[in-house]
Amino acid sequence: MKHTLKEICLFGSLDNNQLKKLENISTIKKLKPGNILFYEGDEPKNLYFLLDGLIKLYRYDKNDNINILTYYYTQSLIGEAATLQRTPHQITAECEIESTILVVSFDDFEKDFLRDPEIALGLIMQLVGKIKSLMNTNMQQTSMQKLAQLIFDNHEIFIKVKKYKIAEILNMAPETFSRNLKKLQKDKIISYDKNHFEIKDKEALSELFACCPNFNKS
Repeated sequence: MKHTLKEICLFGSLDNNQLKKLENISTIKKLKPGNILFYEGDEPKNLYFLLDGLIKLYRYDKNDNINILTYYYTQSLIGEAATLQRTPHQITAECEIESTILVVSFDDFEKDFLRDPEIALGLIMQLVGKIKSLMNTNMQQTSMQKLAQLIFDNHEIFIKVKKYKIAEILNMAPETFSRNLKKLQKDKIISYDKNHFEIKDKEALSELFACCPNFNKS
């Protein structure tokens, strides 16, 4: 697990002793589609870090209809706001596909790590990144910008998730999604078939959404 922890940007500054201590308060869970990470109203006890997969966040309205708030498809903390504030979760987190989650005991993490300035800054940057992502969502992005950024962030999702579901994640009509995907392939920016998806021209892909606030070519 130590290698996995080291690769997470939030923990990249930890030395071997710190990583060992973190390993002792952490577990890696493999979850299947439909598994619940936490329910709305649950008391938070852990930090959850998505390593791989797709997580859907939603809540129920007064008529018991599901309102999907967002999807997480890149490595990131999930539900950390409630954990940090020690307030009940306001949302439910459910796995859409097989997912790998790092679970860290928050009481132990707070005692041993949260006073470390670099770790605290890492948590702040995670929150800032989510705010920027929310800003993007509220911007008038074109359908091509949305698709290009998703491919740039996590092109492997196109192998693991059905196309109609990806269109849903992007809040895009399936016809529009298919048309944009075909154009990217025609322009030789990507290459894909049923079992293969590859970025052929990363620079050209990035230029399609470079105006977005959270864009980073690195």
